[in-house]
Amino acid sequence: MTSNPTPVLTKKLLTLWPQKGGIGKSFVATLIFDYLRERGVRVKAFDLDHANSTFQRHVPEAEFIDTDVDADKLGVLDPLVRELTDGSAEIVLADNRASGGDKLELYFEENRLVALQAEARIALVFVIVVVDDKDAISQVANLVDAYGDCVRWLVARNLREGPKLNLFEQGSTRQKLLAHGAVEIDVPCLAEVTRNRLQLANLTVAAGRTAEQLHLLDRSRCVRFHEKMAAEFAKAELLLFS
Repeated sequence: MTSNPTPVLTKKLLTLWPQKGGIGKSFVATLIFDYLRERGVRVKAFDLDHANSTFQRHVPEAEFIDTDVDADKLGVLDPLVRELTDGSAEIVLADNRASGGDKLELYFEENRLVALQAEARIALVFVIVVVDDKDAISQVANLVDAYGDCVRWLVARNLREGPKLNLFEQGSTRQKLLAHGAVEIDVPCLAEVTRNRLQLANLTVAAGRTAEQLHLLDRSRCVRFHEKMAAEFAKAELLLFS
């Protein structure tokens, strides 16, 4: 953690989307968490994925919230907001679940969170993890149509399978996001063997840089990947800290 914390002018609620499983939401959440902590931000993390809890396994500080509840019990999600309005957190980071992730969207609607942003003195940031998958892109398109300019957008382009996302780049959804001021960052490819070893050891990339249980080559890959992500997150500083 830096000795000179980066000030966050407006408190923020960061949530991971879309609901599609297996696209790297939890991985991106760990990257964001490590970046914010290293910048000295007071960040509170939540894991909403009761099926896997991947985020919590890698970030033990993350608090688990079971959203597999009836609609009238979605008040279990109140800590996402109360940590900002009543607590000391500057940023709340919530890894959304895959199947059933619409519970979070329903919570936003029932509590009028979009309309409450100014009164609560918070900003909603939708972190969109993008891969070349038609269903996932379709879900993103629905979110963009529903929320438009009412939220901030951070697009994490998951390049784990190659340097291009042709479906996304050539489609209208990307153009709509950019028109709404979305900031795009690239999540570069990390060697599969290293990803698997991090998973088995429940380590984030940042922790993997110095983890003695990893091979020297894996630690070196983590160092390089971490450096690349620092450069990518620099593109989103205004969005995250203003």
